Amino acid sequence: MAFLRQIPACLIIFLLLIASAAGQDKEQVKQLAVTTQGSTGLFNLYLARTLRPGEVSFGLNFSHFHREPGDLDFTLYPVSLTVGVHDRAEFFLSWEAQRRVNADAIQVNKLLPGDPLVPARLKNGETAFYNEAPFLDVGFGSGPGALRTGVKFNLFSEGKQFPFSMALQPSIKFPLSRSRSRLVRGLTNGSVESGYDLILSKSLPRRGIVTFQNGFLFASDSQTIEHRFNYGMGYQIPVITETIQTIGELVGSVFLGRKTPGANPKSPLDLYLGLRIWPARHLSLSAAYNATLRRISPDSSPFGIQSTGRSGWLFQLSYHRKINRPPSIRCLPENTVLTEGEPTTIRAAVEDLDDSQLSLSWTANGGKISQRGLLVVFDSTGLEADQYLVTAEVADADSAASCSTKITVRAR
Repeated sequence: MAFLRQIPACLIIFLLLIASAAGQDKEQVKQLAVTTQGSTGLFNLYLARTLRPGEVSFGLNFSHFHREPGDLDFTLYPVSLTVGVHDRAEFFLSWEAQRRVNADAIQVNKLLPGDPLVPARLKNGETAFYNEAPFLDVGFGSGPGALRTGVKFNLFSEGKQFPFSMALQPSIKFPLSRSRSRLVRGLTNGSVESGYDLILSKSLPRRGIVTFQNGFLFASDSQTIEHRFNYGMGYQIPVITETIQTIGELVGSVFLGRKTPGANPKSPLDLYLGLRIWPARHLSLSAAYNATLRRISPDSSPFGIQSTGRSGWLFQLSYHRKINRPPSIRCLPENTVLTEGEPTTIRAAVEDLDDSQLSLSWTANGGKISQRGLLVVFDSTGLEADQYLVTAEVADADSAASCSTKITVRAR
């Protein structure tokens, strides 16, 4: 297992060398939002894109889901914050401001202050626990949870050079307190966990996107807590307009090791289906249904545990401070000196690093103009000998840019 811990440093060095030669292409996904885990992406999964320097995304989250063994009921209230620190890097953190754990099938031992901590047991006495609450001994707990922080590096962006975007995201998760009372209530697993995620994202038609990720999370207290391999895939597709987006995720983990008998789940898997709505430019609302796909069947289980709940929910209210990069435009005339009655064309070369929806308009202080997409035809019929100005203006939702062409008309 030790060699796996050396992978993050090797990947960062190797992939950053590749990224050093990659140009920053146009933004393919305009609306980047913070996830429940920190960093920007969908609900729980990340996108390979990053916020720009100075941009901020802040989210208040609610997440309810079930885990084995014995119908562990988790309700989390994470607070997420992501800040753009570089064109290719963002810093993030996520804090479980409130965590509630309900475990009806866990045996309540009522350990005395001097008793040693033991892994959680089912009511039939069988040792069995979930990695996030291994010493659960009370059956119900409520209080602040863990803090997770890290940095996402955008190694390269989808564009002319690369068919997809890639990011590497090292992170660390640690308990704010390892007190005995918090361990027995399932509010912490008592271990610092560090690791990384490799993220691949690919654009879809109509400004949709699909993302894939996998990575490892290594536990410092590996005597009880198991290392894990995390994976997931998801999509985001606009509905009618970009302000309403459908999001789907398949998120799973595989615990590496067998600390206890088979009552422990080795590979929890969750499905999320929902919507993200942008009622205002700086605000988004998200809601999703969660289905726990892998459960221990009470009928076939030798442990006599009750059926685990399947349904859960996720909600998010988030604020986003966006920085707009204005478009640019150049006017490229076919000819700038005409004899009265001659036409000429002028082409607009437009560039927008945000890939925003743009409007283009043309004006002239004389003659006739007719627009054909990015081209305009200037007709000098009937004009007196003089200089005339043709102006093009391109605008997004926040800013505009213009260029002008002087055309000299001579008499016949």
